[in-house]
Amino acid sequence: MGKKLLIVNTYANLWSTGRIAAEIGEIAVKHGWQCYFAYASESNPCSCEEIRINKSVISYIIHTYLFSRILNLKGFGSWIETKLFIRKIKKIAPDIIHLHNIHQNFLNLPLLFSFLKKAGIPVIWTLHDCWAVTGGCTHFVYNKCENWKTGCYRCPRCGNSDTGGELKGVFRTMPWVLKKKEEYITSVPNLTFVTVSEWLSGVVRSSVVGSVPVQVISNGVDCTRFYPHTDIQAIKQKYGCGNRFMIVGVSSHWSASKGLYDYYKLRELLPADQFVVVLVGITSEQKNNIPDGIIGVERTENLDELALIYSAADVVTSLSYQETFGLTIVEGFACGTPAVVYDNTALPELVDSDTGLVVETGNMERLAEAIRQVCKTGKSFYSQACREVAQTRYDKFCQYEKYVELYEQALVSKKV
Repeated sequence: MGKKLLIVNTYANLWSTGRIAAEIGEIAVKHGWQCYFAYASESNPCSCEEIRINKSVISYIIHTYLFSRILNLKGFGSWIETKLFIRKIKKIAPDIIHLHNIHQNFLNLPLLFSFLKKAGIPVIWTLHDCWAVTGGCTHFVYNKCENWKTGCYRCPRCGNSDTGGELKGVFRTMPWVLKKKEEYITSVPNLTFVTVSEWLSGVVRSSVVGSVPVQVISNGVDCTRFYPHTDIQAIKQKYGCGNRFMIVGVSSHWSASKGLYDYYKLRELLPADQFVVVLVGITSEQKNNIPDGIIGVERTENLDELALIYSAADVVTSLSYQETFGLTIVEGFACGTPAVVYDNTALPELVDSDTGLVVETGNMERLAEAIRQVCKTGKSFYSQACREVAQTRYDKFCQYEKYVELYEQALVSKKV
């Protein structure tokens, strides 16, 4: 029987982190690993054996609303669910545990990491955001906060309603939470962090858990699903773009920190008869309130349609103020579409002069100028280089092979 891998994530083969985790599992299975996927919310079928981490309604309400949204103690509820999950882990007896997102109110951090400390099982933890190094938030750049380096005192996000569900409580428990995270995370002897960008790697090394080994493995894109489509007129007609220069932005959650209102400002700086902005991932409520000249497309898991949108676009943009990677930009590259991005966090790692432009964050005049420059130069100038970058640097089959190599290394270097 092959070696056993247990993957843990909120979603299984659904949404960005769920798909990434499932694709890693698929590669591991091809290498002879027996793969289990533990998840808490929704799932799509994948090559791993799925394990549902049960959440009772009462426990979920207590963890989500009392612990997370009032007490700011995300990751400190769900005792019963975590104890039951630990029983399942013992029964499976995995050789490697691969954590992804575990902070959606379904696991108890102290219980889980106390078990991992004693179990001696090598643990790989892929960080898709900054939650592991802060007192509660998943990102901190938008608020220009560096308090996570010194203990998360005087949190600027506590009680702020514009946080995407984070830190809405009135209790300033962040310093205590960060101390507990440091205590539990650094106690696991066989733990390795994997970050999806060099920028995030630097954040981890500067944090209270900086003693944990860190490796960088960028996210991958399926270049057989995302490729330059030629039959794009139907998608342009569907969304009413006509022959205008098509500016696309994609996000699973649109907010101020994701640059939503910067797109509103950009729309005013470009003539509506020549340029059109398409935002993918908009909620139905946001769709009803976006300004004229911006087309809202609701969130979709239809990758074929998403690839058509990327292919139809003349430029894919990220006006986000905080990104740990920037997968939508790489998906656009795979479809032969250049990018314009802000010069913050991990985004500049993705784009060079052959694949697009990087502009000063929040500089709307420079942003509009960059869009006009790409329009003048023409998409065809960038397309080949974009496709080559996606295939040579970010192809998922190459990227996720690196995880299998990491699993093998972790087994060899396992601390007894």
